[in-house]
Amino acid sequence: MERFRRLLSTTAVRLTIIYTVLFGLLALGVVAYISLNTSRLLQSQFQAAVDEEVRQISGVVRTLGLRRLIPTVEGRSRRPGANLYLVADANGRIIAGNVRDLDRALLGHEGWRSQPFEYQRFEDGDEELYRAIARVFTLPGGLKLLVGRDVGDATRFSQIVIQASAVSLIVLIGVALLLWFFVGRRALQRIDEVSKRSEKIIAGDLSQRLPTSGSGDEFDRLSGNLNAIIARIATLDAGVRNMSDSIAHDLKTPLTRLRNAAESALGAKSSKARNAELVRIVEGAGTLIRTFDSLLMISQVESGARPAQMEETELRSVLHDVYELFEPTAEESNVTFLCEIETRAKVHANRQLLAQALHNLLENAFKYAVDVNAPRITLSASQEGNRVEIAVTDNGPGIPPDSLEKVRERFFRLDESRHHPGSGLGLSLVDAVMRLHGGELRLEASEPGKGVERHETSGLKAVLVLPTIG
Repeated sequence: MERFRRLLSTTAVRLTIIYTVLFGLLALGVVAYISLNTSRLLQSQFQAAVDEEVRQISGVVRTLGLRRLIPTVEGRSRRPGANLYLVADANGRIIAGNVRDLDRALLGHEGWRSQPFEYQRFEDGDEELYRAIARVFTLPGGLKLLVGRDVGDATRFSQIVIQASAVSLIVLIGVALLLWFFVGRRALQRIDEVSKRSEKIIAGDLSQRLPTSGSGDEFDRLSGNLNAIIARIATLDAGVRNMSDSIAHDLKTPLTRLRNAAESALGAKSSKARNAELVRIVEGAGTLIRTFDSLLMISQVESGARPAQMEETELRSVLHDVYELFEPTAEESNVTFLCEIETRAKVHANRQLLAQALHNLLENAFKYAVDVNAPRITLSASQEGNRVEIAVTDNGPGIPPDSLEKVRERFFRLDESRHHPGSGLGLSLVDAVMRLHGGELRLEASEPGKGVERHETSGLKAVLVLPTIG
């Protein structure tokens, strides 16, 4: 009983019952409609045939008189498949025709008798009762004339129609139940499996995925979309955990230094020493604020909380603005800074975020290129088909091949770069901005095979790939 209740609580079973009931009622309505209209059609045909017989007999009586009535009725009665004919006197005694007996009260009412009545045929030994409809009218001299039509064939035809419809209804209901058993039951099993997997996911197991059959049906498409959402949530969850771990690891040292500086300021005996420690505190606090600002911007970009406000943007204009911003830095640092723009492509982008990404790449390039002789940095742009590539190339120490993907992670820093200021968030922000724009960040060596033995590369080429407009 409990299992039956659980079965009735499922949507598929309830829908199957509702559809079956509705279909059954509709089928019954169709059967009733066909039967009723078939009966009406046959009755109208019978009435038309009887009216034609009455018209012909009446014509004979008007032309030849009552003396020809009896021979005419007798002649018509003996035809194969003849209608019902009966001539009776004023007392209801049958004079002629092919009807042996019927309810004599019928002869007392002129006009149509559309309600079937019983009668006996004028055949030897035939005691069976038949049913017919007829028209009765009175002739001169009080004679009664009845002309009718047997409805046995029509009744049997209606019964056959009803039986066929009923059998069809039963077969269709049976087929519907079988289809539900083989198709609906399978759908229920898939839904149950989805529910079980969902419970595990809700419990925190983000490695679970909703099942797919490979058929490409609605369930597969829905499961695929939900699996993509779960994968995205798992990625963001892992990112949050990694970020939390990185914050705890990488910000512990600056916070400790900030605290030590504050303690030193409190214990300073001279105002000059106190002011020096306060300057260190302000600088350290500024570094922490910039780090958290970068983290906030990355999170906003990745989650979509930061309004993107995409618009048609001319790349040449953005690149020139960024180039002019870093030109003074290049002159002060004795860095050869080149700008090579070979395209006038336009992209659908957020100008501020795109400029921020380029700013981060150039800032990294200047930070590490100054460590080599004759530092050189190039900002370039070229178009290939419907994609444009913006490259920031330097001849600095580069990045080891096994770390090219790791540097995209938040707070990840190479050991060689820890003596440079920074938080390890620059490339993470660039990667997030590119994904927001439907592009990608590609990192590669600018001069492969020319670096020191440890790196096996020389320089870094950071490429922003964006789709163009038109």
